[in-house]
Amino acid sequence: MKKEDLLNHLKAFDPEVYTFLQDESHRRRYALSLIPTESAMSPLAAFIEGSALANSTLEMYGATHTSSIEELVRTRAQELFGSEHAVVRLGGIAAASRVALLGLLQPGDTVLSFNLRKQEHCAGLNFHFENYGIDPGLQRVDWDEVAQIAERIKPRLIVFSPVSYPCIPNYEHLTAIARSVGAYLWVDIGQCVGLVAAGLIPSPVACADVVSFPTNDSLRGPEGAILLCKKELAPQLDAAVTNTGHTALHTSRLAALAFALHAAAQPKFRAYGEQVLTNSKALAAALEKRGTALLCGGTETHLVLAAPAPGVDLMDAVHTLAQIGLYVKPDRIPTMRAAFMLSALRLSTLNPTTRGLTAGDMEIVADALAGVLSGSLSEMQQDALRMSIGKLIMDKPLFSDKWMNLDAMAHADCPVSGEGIAVHTHAASERRNILKNLFQ
Repeated sequence: MKKEDLLNHLKAFDPEVYTFLQDESHRRRYALSLIPTESAMSPLAAFIEGSALANSTLEMYGATHTSSIEELVRTRAQELFGSEHAVVRLGGIAAASRVALLGLLQPGDTVLSFNLRKQEHCAGLNFHFENYGIDPGLQRVDWDEVAQIAERIKPRLIVFSPVSYPCIPNYEHLTAIARSVGAYLWVDIGQCVGLVAAGLIPSPVACADVVSFPTNDSLRGPEGAILLCKKELAPQLDAAVTNTGHTALHTSRLAALAFALHAAAQPKFRAYGEQVLTNSKALAAALEKRGTALLCGGTETHLVLAAPAPGVDLMDAVHTLAQIGLYVKPDRIPTMRAAFMLSALRLSTLNPTTRGLTAGDMEIVADALAGVLSGSLSEMQQDALRMSIGKLIMDKPLFSDKWMNLDAMAHADCPVSGEGIAVHTHAASERRNILKNLFQ
């Protein structure tokens, strides 16, 4: 059944769901999201996830066909990140977090966590969390101070997750701190995973005991998560997967994840990551040029933390930006001083880059961001910015074909006869058009 026929059938049979689908498609298509977790899934991965494989579920260690897919995902993850072991049968980062905590800790153990990350996944679990964060003056992590805290509280686990930290962390120093107090080190690289996979920023895999990340967002795969660990920790983490009920997963999701990991190993993915970094640096520079304060001195990753001017309410700014056509994530960032929080917009160039925006386009995006964060825009200026953003993204798909390895598709299994080549070329062109238009 054609896509148009499917949509017409859905509209007639279930108008409420159809309306929800259309509203979300319109929101994503005619506005620009700078939210770190809203980068589009690869159309090829989406196709695989919705394929005939969706009718098969991997339960425990069943059929050879399904278990071989899990092994393919595990092998690709280990090769891509240089890990000794990978846990891939996880429905999301919350599931991965609970598996890591239950696999590494005993009830009552102390966890020293950056910005108290992972505490949100501990409902019903008896662990004691202590915070460390950025120095409120330096707006950087003071690793010597972290070492002093670790020495004082003797944690069993140290967690670092750079969800709201746009700087390259010192993994060697952090590892030394963990080893000095006999603690495990767990690094959740979050939306930085794509840049790590591309070799564009340092990887913690060689030194951390456990590394976790979501498989959507910057990997552009299906919803899910992966845990990487040292070989000696594999039995207890694998046991935690089974003991927490994470034993079944649709085969289609694993196959889509296998594809996403394969795509992340290609030169085109590295080019995508390079453009993400170019765009983030361009956005940071453009915001600073317009007088917007940036936390942590700018960016070294996909992330830019833009602070509102004094007196500007952050949630009001979020609402105004949405009306202009920019979706952003507000954040209150903890520091080493428990009562002192820093307010900022957590901006990512992952999704703009996925849609095909370049460094020059960041000037237009910065005009809107800086104007709203300054609190000085008139209604006429807001209307002008809305027009500017609309013009910028009007011809931008949700997933640019420049990142899709279409050349490889066009030349796959090419027949040798002249007639065969003509037929193959036409078919390949049709495949490209279908895939390009999936997320238009």
